[in-house]
Amino acid sequence: MIKQKIARLIISLVLVLGSFVLGSCVSITNKTITGEQSGEIWSEDSIYDRESVPALVKKQNEDFKILLFSDIQLDSFLNDAIALELVDTLVKEVRPDMIMTAGDNTAWIFADDLTLKLISQMESYNIPWGVTLGNHDSEGSADRIWHGNQYENAANSLFSSGPSNIQGIGNYSVNIEDEDGNIIYTLIMMDSNVKRAYEDENDYDYIYDNQIEWYEWLIKGITSSENKVLPSMLFFHIPLPEFKDTADAWKNNEIGEAYAFGEIRERVCCPPVNTGLFDSAMNLGSTTHIFCGHDHVNNLSVDWKGIRLTYGLKTGPASYSNSDMQGATLITIMADGNEVKVEHIFK
Repeated sequence: MIKQKIARLIISLVLVLGSFVLGSCVSITNKTITGEQSGEIWSEDSIYDRESVPALVKKQNEDFKILLFSDIQLDSFLNDAIALELVDTLVKEVRPDMIMTAGDNTAWIFADDLTLKLISQMESYNIPWGVTLGNHDSEGSADRIWHGNQYENAANSLFSSGPSNIQGIGNYSVNIEDEDGNIIYTLIMMDSNVKRAYEDENDYDYIYDNQIEWYEWLIKGITSSENKVLPSMLFFHIPLPEFKDTADAWKNNEIGEAYAFGEIRERVCCPPVNTGLFDSAMNLGSTTHIFCGHDHVNNLSVDWKGIRLTYGLKTGPASYSNSDMQGATLITIMADGNEVKVEHIFK
C-alpha cells in the first residue's frame, strides 16, 4: 500500500509539473468549460411518458446481463492503462447486454480529457451503456453539466442529463422489456452529488428531496401506465446511510450468510444526513436492488429489509485499492422468471 501511494504521488507530481510547463494551470482552478443545460423540465403534474424512456430488449429464454464498473477513476497514464485493460478484458469475457458504471469514472484535474477517453473506449464495444456521476467526475476545468453533455451525446450511451429543475446531472431511467414490449425491469439512475457544508464540517452530499420526489413520481407513473407495480433497480455513487446500517449488522454477525456476501474493509462514507430515499423505496414496493460505489475496499451485498444493497466492485488501481478486490459486478436478470442474480467478478 505504501509503495502504491508513493508511485501515485510521483505520477501526480510529474503531471502537475507538466501542466505548469504547458501553461494550463490557470484553467485548472476555474471551470472554464461550461456545458449546455438540459431543456427538460419536470413537474409532479407531468404524465409519465413511456415512449420517451430508452428501452432495451431481453430475448426470450435468455439471461440479460448488466456489467457494472465502479470507481474506474481515470487519472494518470499508468493507472488508466491498467483500468481500461481490465474493463476491456471483462467486457470481452462477459459479453454483457448493457454496461453501467457506479460513478467516479474519472478524477483529478484532467477529468474532462479523461471523460472523452472513457467514452471512446465504451463506444468501441457497440454495446448500450450508461453511467452515473460520482463526486470526482466533475473535477478539472469542465463543469458537471459539460460532462453530462459528453455522455449524453455518445452514440451508444443511454445517459440523459435529466430534468434541469431537480438537483444533479444524470437523473434518468432505462426500461428492460421482453420481446412483446412488456417492461420487465426499470433501471433508475440518480446523481448522488458531490460535497456540501454541514453545520460542523464539510462532508459528502446527499440525494435531495426533489430527486426523491422525482423517483416517487417515476415509480407511480410506471405503476399507473402498466396497471401494476413493476420491479426496478437504483444506481448512484455515494452510499445511503442504510449501507452503514448493513455494514454494522454484518460486522456484528446479525446477518446470516444466506442474506449477504462480500466484505467491509473501510468505514462507510455515506452522508451524515438521511433524506429518506430508502424508506421511500420500501414504501413504494418497486425497487428490489440498490447499487453504489465510492468506498473502494467495501464490496458487501446484503438483502436489507427486502431490498438488496450492493457495493459495485472497484475497477482499476487509481486512488486507493486492494489488489484482491478488483474487477466488476455482474447483474443478471435470469432467463427463467426474471429473477436477479448479483455476483462480483474478481480479476
